[in-house]
Amino acid sequence: MLRQGSWLRRLVTSVWFKLAVASAIIWLLIYFNRIDLTILVSLRETWPWLLAAFSLALPPFWVVSYRFKVILSSQGIDVPFQQALRWTMVGSFFDLAMPSSNGGDLIKAAYVVEHVGVGLRTRAVMAVTFDRVIGLLGLFLLATVVSVFGWNVLKDLPARYLVVSMSFAAGVGPLIAFRVAGSRRLYNSQRINRWLLAHPWGLRLKQFIGSFNALRENPKMLLAALGLSMLNHIFWCTSLLFIAIAVGNSVPPVKGFIVFPLAIFGGVFGVAGGFGFGTAAFDFLLSNLLSIQNGALIGLLFQVLGALARLLGLPFFLTAHRAHK
Repeated sequence: MLRQGSWLRRLVTSVWFKLAVASAIIWLLIYFNRIDLTILVSLRETWPWLLAAFSLALPPFWVVSYRFKVILSSQGIDVPFQQALRWTMVGSFFDLAMPSSNGGDLIKAAYVVEHVGVGLRTRAVMAVTFDRVIGLLGLFLLATVVSVFGWNVLKDLPARYLVVSMSFAAGVGPLIAFRVAGSRRLYNSQRINRWLLAHPWGLRLKQFIGSFNALRENPKMLLAALGLSMLNHIFWCTSLLFIAIAVGNSVPPVKGFIVFPLAIFGGVFGVAGGFGFGTAAFDFLLSNLLSIQNGALIGLLFQVLGALARLLGLPFFLTAHRAHK
């Protein structure tokens, strides 16, 4: 029984199984006409919008690279921007080359660990993990900020209270939780520490909270990291606005900047940048919240352009590999 369960677990977590599931989901979306391939013909006239959308997928690499540099610095690891950019580009490429939600992070962490040596290995791994979390928080913080300033525009947004409250909970909630858990009274509590160390995940959680404390102790760094995360997603959401125009939709920017972050987050559960479950998330959210019937196609085009942008990380990987040799 244990052997059978182990085999099943290996199957479900394998790359090929994930690719098969993603392909099946996209095929079903095409079969049930949620992805109308005939619309692609119209892209011959609207391709400049797609080109503009692709161009907006490039600045985020510089933005998140600087954010990674800031987070590394908060953990006592100072590297030049060029180094942070190289690691970010290599990680982005392996997000595509290794179809999993954390493949690029594993490779990026390996490079950072090799650079800092054994003494700072834990901090290096936590910095990579924390960088990913800060990036996700930026999605929901962007939606929250836009909803506050554009609340009057959202009168006809379906379930606007639910959407805005979910964005607030996912963006601000973790920051409050980290702040409370990182307080001196709880973080240094012997009883809590004994309980944490009794579980395999307890040490990692404590180290993760410690990473947040190190960043929180420098408010300028924390605000910079969160601000850069939001700026990163401003580029991505604007890119989605252009893709929507290319396939014949006009999305009010305020509504787009609230709904698009939720759809982008759905890509976390897809492969190679969101294909599969992420595509279905675009279809569900855009059709129900923005009344767009080709949301799956918008999501698919967004994921394809993102994949093409990630390919730019290949030269950085080849250069780093040659230098390592």
